[in-house]
Amino acid sequence: MVDEVIEARDYVAQLISKGWFRHAVGERGIRYIVTLLRFIDLNYKECSVNLDLEFLTNLLDEYYNTESRVRYFIKELMRVQGYDAVARQLINAYPMLPPDIREFLDGVARSLPSDAAPGALVEQAINELMKELEGFRERLISIINAVKSQCPKAYNQTS
Repeated sequence: MVDEVIEARDYVAQLISKGWFRHAVGERGIRYIVTLLRFIDLNYKECSVNLDLEFLTNLLDEYYNTESRVRYFIKELMRVQGYDAVARQLINAYPMLPPDIREFLDGVARSLPSDAAPGALVEQAINELMKELEGFRERLISIINAVKSQCPKAYNQTS
């Protein structure tokens, strides 16, 4: 269907450049056709994606559930193990960690005072990861808000 729409769009674009077509349709008709062509260009580009608002709100709900489980898991792990014990294990495992994780931990360590307790590294790393999750949530919410602003009648949830 999309290929047919694109093909029709290209054909009509060729027609409006012809003088006889412009004369037959008139300037008002050409303006309306150009408006429709712009709509097609915005909505049927090769790489454009149309997302359903219900899909996005479900995705946000799934995000909230996952974020809650991650926070609970980390909180319980720290309660059971303790920040200092986890920090010692992390320091011992540091050479075997992937480079991006080591770089992340190095950045966290540089943000702490040199005399900070080992547990402070773990606590600050957790805080930074939670900030990243919150940033992801904010981007998702901004996408949902953009969709809601474009189709306000489609959004009927009260959350």
